[in-house]
Amino acid sequence: MNYKYPEELEFFDTGFGVYDENDPGEGLFSYIYIYEGDSEFVVTYSPSSKISFSAKLITKGIMVFNIYQEYVSKIAFQAWSDEKVIRIYCNTKSINTEFRLDYLPHPGIYVANT
Repeated sequence: MNYKYPEELEFFDTGFGVYDENDPGEGLFSYIYIYEGDSEFVVTYSPSSKISFSAKLITKGIMVFNIYQEYVSKIAFQAWSDEKVIRIYCNTKSINTEFRLDYLPHPGIYVANT
């Protein structure tokens, strides 16, 4: 499977920093976006066997959402106007899924199956 993902510099350029779980030696890449008001948006991906991606939003120490997806084929940043998103493309034998994670101006998830 062809797998495309942003370089670390792209995360930094979009306001993310390195998260504690980041361990490139183990094939685990993790970044955090910190909002005012004690909210954190954490994205983690691994190009290992099942090519996984996860994202979680934590507000004041409470997990608001935590998503996990395997068989990711592409991770890409997109932006228009003041909206900034991470778009995730997934391919399995039975379904292709695309979802986007809005991180600015407010975090959210949108999923589309094709």
